Amino acid sequence: MAKHPFRRRAVLSLLLAPLLAITEASADEFPSRPARIVVGFAPGTGMEVSTRLLADLMAKELGQPVIVETKPGASTMIAAAQVASAPKDGYTLLMMNNQTANNVLIYKKVPYKNSDFTAIAGGGIVSMVMAVSKTVPITTGREFLKYAKENDGKLFYGYWGAGGSPHLLAARLASSAGLNLQGVGYKDPGQATADLVTGRIHLFFTSVTHGLSLLRAGTANIVAVGTPQRLPSLPDVPTFAESGIEGMPNPWWGYGVPTGTPPAVVQKLERVIKAAVNSPRYQAMLASTGSIPMPVDSPTKFQEFIDQDQKKWAAAIRPLKLELD
Repeated sequence: MAKHPFRRRAVLSLLLAPLLAITEASADEFPSRPARIVVGFAPGTGMEVSTRLLADLMAKELGQPVIVETKPGASTMIAAAQVASAPKDGYTLLMMNNQTANNVLIYKKVPYKNSDFTAIAGGGIVSMVMAVSKTVPITTGREFLKYAKENDGKLFYGYWGAGGSPHLLAARLASSAGLNLQGVGYKDPGQATADLVTGRIHLFFTSVTHGLSLLRAGTANIVAVGTPQRLPSLPDVPTFAESGIEGMPNPWWGYGVPTGTPPAVVQKLERVIKAAVNSPRYQAMLASTGSIPMPVDSPTKFQEFIDQDQKKWAAAIRPLKLELD
C-alpha cells in the first residue's frame, strides 16, 4: 500500500494546531491575573527586600499585581519545593539563589531537582566582606593570612547556619590558603557579632551592610571585600583577590519558573524582569547595599552562570564533608 507522508503531516498539523493555539493564546494573554514570587527567606532580609522592589517594578510593567510570598526555612527548600510543584503557567516564580542551587551538594534529601526550574534573569550578586575582631592585631587580608599561619589552629570563625554562605566562605578561605581555622556555629548573626566584639571568635564573612555597621561602630575591621573591584563605600579595603584570597564565590540571587513553562511566557517575564533590574531605582538599591548586577543577558547565560558558580561552591563544600539531614 502506498504511503502518504503529506497526508500524515496534514493530520498531525490538525491535531497539534489546537495545542499550539492554546500556548500562543496563553502567552498573549499573560498575565491575566496576579503573579507571585516565592522567597525562601524571612521578611526584611536583603534578598526579600530587593524582591519586593522588583515585584513593584514588574507590576507596573505587567499591569497586574506581583505578590511576594515568604516561605522561610529548611535552607530555602520549602520555597523551592512549593514552586517546583506549582502550575507551569508563569504565575509562580521562585527567587533562586546560590543556597537553593547548592542544597543538592549538602543535604541527603532535597525535595526538588535543580532541573525543576528554568532560570529567567539574575537579580544581583551580594558582596560579602571579611570582618575581623579588633582583638586580632591586623588591618588587612594579607596580614590576616600571615597571622593565621603563625597562630595555627588558634583562630576561630563564626557562622550562622551550617552550609550557609558565611560557613562556606570561611571554609573556602581555610582550604584555599592552607589555614587551620576552627568553626563555631550560631543561631543568628547577633550572637556571632557579640562574640566577635569580645574576641571569642576572630572573624566571619557577612554582608556589606552588616560589615559597615560593625566598622562604623568601631567593633570590627573590614579587611577584604568580595566584589571584582573595590566598593565605593569601602574604597581603602582591598578585594579578596588583591588580598591573595583566591577562588572565593559570592552569594547571588535571581528568578526562575517551573520547568515546562511556555517559552513565550518565559520570554515575557525575562523582558519585564530585565527592565526592572536595569531601572534607576533597582540599580540604586544594588549600590546602596554593596551588591552588583549579575553579568548575564539571557536565560541561557544565567543558567551557565549558575552551573559555573556551583563548581566554586562545591570546592568550598567538599572539605567540610557535609551531609546534612
